[in-house]
Order: sequence, then structure tokens, then C-alpha cells
Amino acid sequence: MPEPRGRMPWGRAADAPPDRSGHRRHRQHPRHAARARPRHLAAALLGLAVLAVLGLSGVVPGLGPSSLLRDSGAAPRTPVTTVSPSPGGTPAASSTTPSGPLTLVGLGDSVPSAETCGCTGYVEQVGQRLGALTDRSWVVHNDANGGWTTADVEDDLGSSPTRDHLAHADLVLVEVGANDFDLDRVDDQGCFPAAGSDCWSATVAGMRDGLTRIIAAIRRIDHRPDLRIALLGYWNVTVDGSVGRALGEDFVLGSDELTRLVNETVRQVAASTGTVYVDAYSPLKGTSGTRDPTGDLLDDGDHPNASGHTLLSTAVVDEVATTGAVASWRSAP
Repeated sequence: MPEPRGRMPWGRAADAPPDRSGHRRHRQHPRHAARARPRHLAAALLGLAVLAVLGLSGVVPGLGPSSLLRDSGAAPRTPVTTVSPSPGGTPAASSTTPSGPLTLVGLGDSVPSAETCGCTGYVEQVGQRLGALTDRSWVVHNDANGGWTTADVEDDLGSSPTRDHLAHADLVLVEVGANDFDLDRVDDQGCFPAAGSDCWSATVAGMRDGLTRIIAAIRRIDHRPDLRIALLGYWNVTVDGSVGRALGEDFVLGSDELTRLVNETVRQVAASTGTVYVDAYSPLKGTSGTRDPTGDLLDDGDHPNASGHTLLSTAVVDEVATTGAVASWRSAP
């Protein structure tokens, strides 16, 4: 059976609890700590600009854009990406150009973390695309971790680094829930149909409640009314494409039914909490579910490759744009 959505870890805790496949769940070293956004501090912006010029010119060795992203002496936690506006965007000197960077935070499991892809994951791609669309710089904090469940993400919201990132967030992307399920029963005909099956009902209810609490916790940390939160579903909660087909017709049918149930639950949570639901199923499987996603997945059949992440980033940006967020980010001070 496939392993959970866990990736090659930066580090592995010896006492990490075993996941549903018997492997120990990946726990990672802390990543970059958050830095304060100088949105309203003209002096800070000027100082950073001077430091950047000095670093790029070689006057101050070792000082470059990446070093400006980290708090001095802070323990690393998440990869931090700063995306600047495209050269063809609004000139920086324009009086209509908003000042200060915007912040994107990614939460969830190994799909948003993109740890084993060897490519730019969809969270970072969304930051790049929004940078071009808004003519503003975006700081991206990816706090997703391989193997995490909704309970893990909820627990992580109490950690200082993640709370610091969320306190300055303009957009939060959340994709989690696949690891909540005991997928050994995916091909069990006694669990068909998935909707209403006792095999999944308790876990679905727990996932629904967990996602609802995660959204509430995010809003307690960052209570600005213009904060945008997007919840993503899945194309499959387990392996798909040629890898999934090799496990038999019952596996293909059962995994698709469970995925549709999970996605409907995520969509309902988004509707009830006033967040954005992003359909991750249609981009990889097609609206009818007949598209073969093999070419958009890694060899494990479980995680997106570069083209898969591009499909997901497009889905996120398109859905967020329908809310009017992109226009507001372009014009907001």
C-alpha cells in the first residue's frame, strides 16, 4: 500500500509516531523564522534598500537579498521566498504603486510542501504569479510538512514561527486531510459507496471539525478583514494514474469515491467559513474524472511533479482572482 503523503525529511525525530503505513512520520527541522513586514515603515524600507544595493554591489560581502529575509540569529524553519514584481510591471517610482511586500503562507501536508519534487511547488509558484499580477513583492513562507494530518497542522498553529508568519499573512493556502484516513480499506467493497459509509464517516467528521478549527485559529492570529484563506481539495487522497491502476479496479473506484467525499467536505467547510475552495481534482483528472494524471505525477503516483504543481498553482490563482483579491492587492497601500 502507498505511504502517506510524507516526503524525504530535512530531519527525522527518533520518537515520531508511526504513520498509517508503519513508517515513522516525517518531522522536519525548524525553518526560516518570520521577519516583520515594513509595510508602514519608510525608514525600514530605505534601510533595506540600501543594504540590498550594498550587498549586490559587493561592498558588504555576503549580504544579498536572501540574507535580508531572515531575522538575525533566528533558527531556520521554512523556506522563505521573496518574489519581486516583473520588470514589465508598474514602475516602483509610480505614485500609484502600493508600498511594502505581501505575504503568502502555505499549510498542510507533503503536496504543498513539495519536498521531493525537485521543482518549484505550487505554493511558491502562486507567490510568483501573484507578484506578476499585483506588481508587488511577495514573501512566501511554506510551513507545510510531509505526512501531516489536520491535527498536526492545528497543533502547529501554536508554534511561534508559524504564528509569526500568519500574523502578517495576506493569503493562506491550506491543503491537508489525506493523511487522516486509514487507506488500507480504499479497495474494500464493504466501504462502497464512500459517501455515508461507516468506514469513513468518523474520519470525515473529524477532518471537517479540524479544518474548521484551523480556519478559526488562523483568524484569531490574523484578524484583519482582508485576509484571504483558500482551502484546496485533492485529485486523489492516495496514488493515482498508472500506479493506482496497477492496484486494481476496486482500488481505482474506491480511491476516487473517497477523494470526491473528501473534496465535498472541504468545499462545505469553505462555504461555511467564508473561505475560498480550490478544486484540485479537475486540473489533474478533468471535470469528469477521466483524465489520466500520470504525466503530472512523480513516479510514486502520489505527489505532483513540476507540471502537476503548475496545474495546481493555476487553479489557486484563478480561484483567488475571482474573489477580487488580486485587484485589491494591486491598489491597497
